[in-house]
Amino acid sequence: MSKGYTIGRIILTVLMSFFIAGYIFVSSADSILSLPKVYTDIIQDEKLADKAYDAIESDFKKQYNTTAIPAEVYMEAIDSQWLEKEMCKRTEIYLDYIDGKEADYLTDYSTLEKSITDFFNEYAESINYKPDDAFDKKLDETITNAKSTIENRMDAFYMNTLKSNGYLDKIQKYKPVLNVLNWTLYGLFMILIIVFILIERHRSWRRLYWSGTGFFCGGALALIPCIYVLCTNAINSFAVKELITFTAITNLLESGLQRIFTKSVFFIILGIIIIVLNVVFCNKKQPVISDKQTDEK
Repeated sequence: MSKGYTIGRIILTVLMSFFIAGYIFVSSADSILSLPKVYTDIIQDEKLADKAYDAIESDFKKQYNTTAIPAEVYMEAIDSQWLEKEMCKRTEIYLDYIDGKEADYLTDYSTLEKSITDFFNEYAESINYKPDDAFDKKLDETITNAKSTIENRMDAFYMNTLKSNGYLDKIQKYKPVLNVLNWTLYGLFMILIIVFILIERHRSWRRLYWSGTGFFCGGALALIPCIYVLCTNAINSFAVKELITFTAITNLLESGLQRIFTKSVFFIILGIIIIVLNVVFCNKKQPVISDKQTDEK
């Protein structure tokens, strides 16, 4: 086996390893930005709606000191099921927005608006106050503040905040590039597999060795950062400690890490299987030629 033979195949194997590692990372990121189920599963499994409900109730109780409006006025108009539905729907809308799909969706606050309006009217009637422009202005401000309070707590993944600051527009701009890069990396390592098969076409099972090595190294290359993150517990060091956001973001990061980990292990196992097959079949004993057969020749 010549030196050039080995060096050439090592270079192709290294390239294949980086293409596979890149594909693992990019495909995992692409799925996180494309699959609403990733987010809705977190919302449901971690009971984020219940946490949001408790936080909203706490917010309105604190506001009572300045608004004199009991928290029950707001809380009787919403429940955990409604919050969960809204949180899941909003996530789908934002992911559609990242994919370049505009959707006209307005949250139904009619029950909340009615509850606040009834409270204002009942209070005005109890003190014989005739509603005027100032009354209407205060009512509108209270309804707007109530909606803002609820929406802030429903924004578990900071999607609305990112959109308001223009970051979702930037993600939307580069999302098609991510898709192209994903398929490009996939295509490149598949091409290298074909190249290995062609240049090793006369070597029987030996043609699988370099492809298997590429699979193994590519998977290992992607797995190393996962192991580092797990060992350092980096995800739980997320700066924002507010319960709802911390739970949502850390679970989202863990979901992305799990996808990378799973794909990395898959390629490692696939590489090991291919290498073992190569070793087993290449090391099979060749049939022994007897003396009689030698004489006949």
